[in-house]
Amino acid sequence: MVPDVVASISYARAKVSVTVSKSGDSQTIYEEYLYPDANDEIRLTDIDRLIERFAAQWLVFTLSVNVTEENVGTDADGGEVVSGTTSSTVSTTVISCRANVLNVTASQFCDRHFLTLLDGPRQTVEGFLEYLYYVGSESPSCTAYYDDGTSRGFGVDVLRDNDYRMLDASPVNFLSSGKRLMRYVISAGNRRQEYQVVHNYDPDIAPALLFFNSFGVQELAYCMGEHQQVASFNRKQTRIGREKVSYQVDETKRFKADTGILSFPMANWWNDVLRSKDIRVLPIQNGGVLVSEGLPVVIVSEKSELSNTPEELPRITFEYEYADRNHNILDLRREGRIFDNTFDNTFN
Repeated sequence: MVPDVVASISYARAKVSVTVSKSGDSQTIYEEYLYPDANDEIRLTDIDRLIERFAAQWLVFTLSVNVTEENVGTDADGGEVVSGTTSSTVSTTVISCRANVLNVTASQFCDRHFLTLLDGPRQTVEGFLEYLYYVGSESPSCTAYYDDGTSRGFGVDVLRDNDYRMLDASPVNFLSSGKRLMRYVISAGNRRQEYQVVHNYDPDIAPALLFFNSFGVQELAYCMGEHQQVASFNRKQTRIGREKVSYQVDETKRFKADTGILSFPMANWWNDVLRSKDIRVLPIQNGGVLVSEGLPVVIVSEKSELSNTPEELPRITFEYEYADRNHNILDLRREGRIFDNTFDNTFN
């Protein structure tokens, strides 16, 4: 959240301009004359709304607010004359975040946290692809822990390094021959993210979702519960001569997804998936997701309820549809499969 800008004014009025810039690209998004109130102050509020579009595009950029005070008089003909000015500018670096993070400053959060709302261990499976992001220049590292009580250190692949660093945090990178990976911890400076590896799951499960989180970076979410597909058809019909014909058939293919049993931190994190405006369902082939071939989807309903009763375990269910109007989609990578990738190949 960007705080309000309040300036004390000693002149008659102030010309206020708001500028956003990144890598030489500068745009003035607001410019108006403001007049002081009874306390000789001007106030600029809801700057978040002004910069929302740029935050979604740029993630990290510079925000500048310039206040130029002016004394205004009139000449002999009654025209306006500016008799004196004074100017000041305040600039800051903005990092996209749609969450209201409490009790820390933006710099403290970036120094101590990765760009995710997950506040606890992440559950993963050996075949999953995992991304992790942070703002900073510290070198990342990983410590992996195995079923025989041993541990091993690894480097972490940096997939992107400009305004922020994007890491490949997939568990496959930290396997050790003859041992079962139980958990691993990725660190970068003061940041720490633990991954707990869940076994006895087929990684070819559905759906796998790629979504933009509250920081404007893409994370992956996997459902380990039941996956259903329900198709419905809306027909427009009429009679032509002696025959009744369907002249328009609209298909809606709706999918019902279940996250499976979650930890409480993971259940809270899943709400970031539900609030995302940009979600893609990823095809799965040979146990891995194909990130570049995701199809846009929209979530149409959800059930996300958490309780502190000891006998209730967190899980989230939701329904989603293809964003494209044409729901008649054929994926040849699933040729011969029964229903979807949650089922086995016994009869194929």
